[in-house]
Amino acid sequence: MPPVTARRCCAVILTSCALLLTACASNPQMPPADLPALPLLPSLSTPLPSESYLKTAAQRMGTWQQKLQGTQLMSKPSTPPGP
Repeated sequence: MPPVTARRCCAVILTSCALLLTACASNPQMPPADLPALPLLPSLSTPLPSESYLKTAAQRMGTWQQKLQGTQLMSKPSTPPGP
């Protein structure tokens, strides 16, 4: 290929790539107006819970573990572990 034809071909390819990139760029979409609003932050006068989160979470996990171990599959293994 002669150098002039190669330059034209390269210029056409680069120009088309630039135009395609510009055409593919989109404006950010505006969020719809019907989204729910964020809740307000609690005020400083809001009373704290009577029990700590850690204590209630530990109680709930203990209850869940007891229910899980109460099922037949978890209460005793069907085959003993080991070789």
